[in-house]
Amino acid sequence: ILVGLSKGGFGGAVGFVGVPLMALAMPPVQAAAILLPILCLMDIVSVWTWWGVYDRKMLADMMPGAVIGIGLGWLTAALVRAE
Repeated sequence: ILVGLSKGGFGGAVGFVGVPLMALAMPPVQAAAILLPILCLMDIVSVWTWWGVYDRKMLADMMPGAVIGIGLGWLTAALVRAE
């Protein structure tokens, strides 16, 4: 419920605690595996609902932050070792 409310815009950034909170009760990989299909389905429904509705200025304003965030995520994934 916490993750769903956050993805819907009601919980703000509270959805980030979904996997860590579940990881208290089960292995972190299993917690992520349970939430991943749900999050993917939510994203698909969101894109389908808002398809074709966008604001070019907002997109241009958000693009630098998105590129930096994707780059930092890639760099982190490349440097962190899973052992």
